[in-house]
Amino acid sequence: MAWSHLHPALIHLVVGLGTALLVWDLSQLKKEGGGSFKGVRTNFMEGWLALILLAVGTGWIALTNDRILQFAGKPFGPGEIHGNMGVAVLGFATIRTLGMAAPDSPGFRRLLAGIDGILLGLLLGTALLGEWLVFDKGLGLSGLAF
Repeated sequence: MAWSHLHPALIHLVVGLGTALLVWDLSQLKKEGGGSFKGVRTNFMEGWLALILLAVGTGWIALTNDRILQFAGKPFGPGEIHGNMGVAVLGFATIRTLGMAAPDSPGFRRLLAGIDGILLGLLLGTALLGEWLVFDKGLGLSGLAF
């Protein structure tokens, strides 16, 4: 299987699960003690973080085989931005997952909600930029049969 085929499949899974998780997490902000599924949420976030790591890793491997950073033989900035945004998603998701083990004070929960908001925006922005690179610019489509 080509890395360029595996990367989008993992990314779509990460975006879908992450959007649901972060929206749910934000809805639990006002509840005392973080809701009744705190342990399940922590395990879910750890699994989600592992999927992000795989998605970013397959994306970087795909870059070595595809021309998403090069367009018409010239460096293409949006491809580099997309890759860096993926690394930022991984970083914020790591901080967010590690924050699950921290004390459950109201101030810290507001901080985690802010990180959730940043992460959700970054996750969706990265996905939209990737969609634009592939479907509008046609990058990373070499070898795909339609």
